[in-house]
Amino acid sequence: LRCYRNSRNSRFLIKQSLRSSFFSTWNWKESFSSDEKTRKELYSKEGSPLTTKSIDPTMQTEVLKRCHELHSNIMPLNHRIRGPLARNSHQGTALPLVFLVGNHSSGKSSFVNYVMGRNIQVAGVAPTDDTFTVILPGPEDIDQDGPALVGDPDLGFSSLRQFGPTLIHHTQLKVRKEIRNSNFMLVDSPGMIDSPQQAATMDRGYDFQNVVKWFAERADVVLLFFDPDKPGTTGETLNILLHSLGGMDHKLLIVLNKADQFKKIHDFARAYGSLCWNLSKVIPRKDLPRIFTMCLPTSHSTGPAGVETKLPPPAGLADLHQTRNDVVAEVMKAPKRRIDNVITHLSDSVHQLHLHAVLQNHVRQRYRKNLWNHRAQLVVSSVMASALVSAAVYTHTPMHILGGTVSLSILGVGGLFWYNALQLEATEQTMLTTEELSLIFRR
Repeated sequence: LRCYRNSRNSRFLIKQSLRSSFFSTWNWKESFSSDEKTRKELYSKEGSPLTTKSIDPTMQTEVLKRCHELHSNIMPLNHRIRGPLARNSHQGTALPLVFLVGNHSSGKSSFVNYVMGRNIQVAGVAPTDDTFTVILPGPEDIDQDGPALVGDPDLGFSSLRQFGPTLIHHTQLKVRKEIRNSNFMLVDSPGMIDSPQQAATMDRGYDFQNVVKWFAERADVVLLFFDPDKPGTTGETLNILLHSLGGMDHKLLIVLNKADQFKKIHDFARAYGSLCWNLSKVIPRKDLPRIFTMCLPTSHSTGPAGVETKLPPPAGLADLHQTRNDVVAEVMKAPKRRIDNVITHLSDSVHQLHLHAVLQNHVRQRYRKNLWNHRAQLVVSSVMASALVSAAVYTHTPMHILGGTVSLSILGVGGLFWYNALQLEATEQTMLTTEELSLIFRR
């Protein structure tokens, strides 16, 4: 009974925190003014402060509500025509989401601690965590396991049940107070460590590729981390970039972290070139996206508010620290990106459903045309066979000739029916091929 009461109390605190964070999330003017001192201390020495334009919270809420209603209205049509939209795809997370993915020991956990201003995640050279960790702002420090996270419908992670119990037991929720920003949530993912040869024989017990895709689709900012030791050489990382993060260039940031570990410029050039070479294998474009080369202040002491208390970094690392500020600025824009991503997701869903409906209608019309042509042939052949038999009966044709005429008529009509069925099946298979559907799309 005590455990049940504690569970209910922790869930109540989380929901109260989400309600207060939700309303403060869309009031950016108020939230940014309250954090002005922290931002000035953070960026006064290393870059320009974050700037944002205040937007009417009522308008923001109305836009999100209207987009949710429009998406809900197209879901019955998607179900009726068996469209491509996944079930509950219009339901997002409770707060704007920042998703971190990358190699192990690439600095994901350290970046989480730096952005939040607290030591929340355990950082280390070796793999330190094998779970998806959801970090939320709240009034108290609360840790909950995967079943509690997935079982709470207000958080927006209930759809993770489709990936099985192994994934659920490899997720956790961390609610932390006194963090730097309470306008969004962070998700830290397990580091990717296997090579292409091991990927074919070893797995994690769940579909890691689709799980990453699930988080990335609902995220407002996605950070893909690489480190100097493994600049894109991890096969699983490249596979994730190709299959799970494809089509998300508008919210994907590629980060080469720990750039301050290079002792010589030749080492940096070699690692950067290796990363670009590996990325060119999975990015089907001539132009590569921007790679944010940065480092974290490992030697600086960080207080409760995340304020660095040491002197500014050397001039040689000024560019790396400025790039880090750019990445942090993009992370802080996650609440503003939420509206853009919701509208983009709605537009993409409508276009996908419209394309599916157009292709389905075209294929159905062609199939019906062929079907009615075959039926017309059967009707004509049946009428001709009946007329031939009637003429033979009317002219008092001998019985053996009349029997042969009837047999030939039945065989002719039956053979035509069998041939038309084969042709119709072949036409159906041809119309559903990728080449034929691409030709219909180009038309």
